[in-house]
Order: sequence, then C-alpha cells, then structure tokens
Amino acid sequence: MKILALILGLAVAALWGCGPGSDPESAADDEFTLPAGSGLADKSAAPASRSIRGVLSFDDIEGGCAFVQTADATKYEVIYPDGWVLDRGAGTLRGPAGELVEAGGELTIRGRVAPGRSSTCQVGPIFEATAVEMSAG
Repeated sequence: MKILALILGLAVAALWGCGPGSDPESAADDEFTLPAGSGLADKSAAPASRSIRGVLSFDDIEGGCAFVQTADATKYEVIYPDGWVLDRGAGTLRGPAGELVEAGGELTIRGRVAPGRSSTCQVGPIFEATAVEMSAG
C-alpha cells in the first residue's frame, strides 16, 4: 500500500511539474500563431480598397445624417476626403474644386470599409473615401 501511495505521489509530482507556468522560461509556449491564410491570423490588416456607387441621401436621425445608398439598399456613412464638405441643412456635398452633389445625386466613391469605427448615425457601415466622382446625368 505504501508503494502504491509513493508511486501515485511521484506521478502527481511529475504531472504537476509539467503544468502551465511551471517554468517561467516556457511561458511563451502558451502563445500560438494562427496559420497563414486562415483569415484570422492578422486582424490588423487593412480592408481592401474598393468602390461603391450610390445615391447621396440624408435623414433627420441624431440631428441629421448623410449616407450613400447603393443599389442593393446598403447605406454607407462616408468619411469624405479632405476638401469635401457635407451641408446637412442644404442636403448637399461640395467638393474642393466647387463640385456640387445634391441629395438624390449619384456618386462613385473609392476607399475602404472601416470596420473598427462607429458613429452616432449608425445607418450602416462606415466607408473611408479616398476619391469621390459625381456620376454624369
């Protein structure tokens, strides 16, 4: 019986020594890296640049919100490049070279979706624009 208790005690001691945190130098062993191509390995990677085309729209939520609504009914709140100014009261977007887009006008906007951002409007995804083009018509 004493031999069985001794063997059991040694086994527990051996397992105890293999547990996490038993060796400060092996603490990094608890960290791991997700495999490349898993889609989860680098959450800090910037979303790809893309274009959206839609209609400039305004509503009266939270004091007035502006958005671009695409053909599939997605509403994007746009952060426009320097020089572009939204006038919610007048329902217009004015460009640095005097371009003017009124509510209901079509735009093509290049940039990227900004998944980590939020706003008081919360009408849809936030889109950080790098270029704005008015549609002919």
